[in-house]
Amino acid sequence: MKLQAHLDRAALLGQSVRAKRMAPVLLAVCLFALGCAIRLPAALQQMDQEQAKSQALDEQQSALNGERATLDSLRASVAGAEQRLQVALWNMAAGQDMSDLVDHISALGRAHGLLIELLRVQEAQPHGEYQQVPLELRVKGEYAGVRQWLLEWLGQARLLRTGDMSLEPVAGQPGMVQLRLQVDAFQATVPTLQPQTLAQLPASVPAAAPQVDPFRPQQDRLPDRGLASVPLSQVRMVGSLSRAQANEALLMAAGKVHRVRLGDRVGRDQGVVTHIDSVQVEIREHWFMDGAWHERVAFISMATPVGKEALVLDEQDMEMAIGNPAAAVDGNGGPLPG
Repeated sequence: MKLQAHLDRAALLGQSVRAKRMAPVLLAVCLFALGCAIRLPAALQQMDQEQAKSQALDEQQSALNGERATLDSLRASVAGAEQRLQVALWNMAAGQDMSDLVDHISALGRAHGLLIELLRVQEAQPHGEYQQVPLELRVKGEYAGVRQWLLEWLGQARLLRTGDMSLEPVAGQPGMVQLRLQVDAFQATVPTLQPQTLAQLPASVPAAAPQVDPFRPQQDRLPDRGLASVPLSQVRMVGSLSRAQANEALLMAAGKVHRVRLGDRVGRDQGVVTHIDSVQVEIREHWFMDGAWHERVAFISMATPVGKEALVLDEQDMEMAIGNPAAAVDGNGGPLPG
């Protein structure tokens, strides 16, 4: 019994010693747990705040990235719009100035045998990066030439806007019409950018001759301009006719022979026959150049191949021709059938 009691006391003493040794550790653990219990809510709250800040920063970054992409897209759109604006400003005049436009009007009018009676360039009206230049024109010629000239001129690359227009026959000049036209041309006032490729511009297609001339009598409305639409370089004299004191010339163009009298029109530059003899035809022409009308005299001489004689018919020949339908010709430069 005593031994058992002694052993129990020793065991209790050992436990007491271990307890004393563990007490600081337990105290430290308790203090740490108490500190964590006290500071943990604040730490968790701070962590939540930091996570919220991080999430807000991520959202701001995403928003900034989206705004940057939008800004880049807007910059590209603005650059494209500026380029299109530059091209549009260039297309207003197609890289030309007003003197080029006036020269083009005159050259195209001569090509169609027209008489430009008035070409007035009025004072320019500024509109920011471009200016509007009103033009006033009065043109005289045959209906077919006026229509083709108008379609080709207004169909060019540069921008033109038509205003008031009138077309009426010329008194005392059958077959002639007069066109009055107001047109607005445009010219850039700032440096412009030429398109990278001119292939994007619409192609210029020559206007087709009208099938009907509404200003001619009903029986003569089919277009037959005779030699008035043929360049003088493509006309040659192959013979002449004489009756009493009147001389007429036989002119060939495009394989057809035309009989021409004094006063008939020949050539595209308002040419009028003023003299005919057995060897040549004198033609007086009018054309517009450098802002003024000019006059010149041209001659179509007899061109006879070697070994052949020129065709010269006197009054007796004329009477024989009257009885021969194959030799009949009209009196306005019309072709000889056959």
